[in-house]
Amino acid sequence: MLHTGMDAIRFYRSAVLPADGFVHGFPERTGGVSKGLRASLNVGAKWGDDPANVEENLRRVAAHAGYDPAALHIMRHNHGTAVWTVGEPLPEPAEFDGMVCDRRGPVLGAFAADCIPMLLADARARVCGAAHSGWRGTVGGIAASMVARMVALGSAARDLRVALGPSIGACCFEVGPEVVAEFHAAFGALPGMVVAGPHKDHLDLRVVTRHVLEKAGVSPEHIDSAPPCTRCTPDRFYSYRRDGKAGGVLMGFIGLA
Repeated sequence: MLHTGMDAIRFYRSAVLPADGFVHGFPERTGGVSKGLRASLNVGAKWGDDPANVEENLRRVAAHAGYDPAALHIMRHNHGTAVWTVGEPLPEPAEFDGMVCDRRGPVLGAFAADCIPMLLADARARVCGAAHSGWRGTVGGIAASMVARMVALGSAARDLRVALGPSIGACCFEVGPEVVAEFHAAFGALPGMVVAGPHKDHLDLRVVTRHVLEKAGVSPEHIDSAPPCTRCTPDRFYSYRRDGKAGGVLMGFIGLA
């Protein structure tokens, strides 16, 4: 069953991220105004939703979370590993898949619709980050790039807390042999990375992301890598693999409270 705008707004949240000092969440698809396969809290206009619907949905997310809608910083993803630090000059073109911040006010948003929206926080150094990690960004090491940028802002990798948001699981992420070959070239025979499927192999991007984060110095117990599968839960989350461009987009957001 698809939820309508009459349903309440709900956020999926991770217990790994600090409860004090940060605002964060992964909005589920309820409580918005979008229609059809985008019903109802679609937060992306890229695939053709009415911009007014998207603006209203983003306003509702901000109101529910308790931040100013104008504080939201969003990025144009290009499935790479570039990371921007809030306050630095914007690159040209302004395309990147990660953002980090060490100041109060900005709220960082990362879009996804099967890719992994990743949120990072360090309560000691007061630094946060948000990233979009599809398979290209995952194999390229966007997670390691995020850790490096946060360390440059004063974090220590061992203090970082990282939550992987709702995204496609190994149960549903069927890929071609050329994609599997890229992951083998980057990570060898990493246990759990490739899962046999009924037709083609499946990839577990969460296993790979956890491996990259741990290799970058993040403590295993500080990583939440078991979010719901977007494709398996149509009542809660959008999925490109399930609905194509007629569907919607979800978001992970985080900021210093």
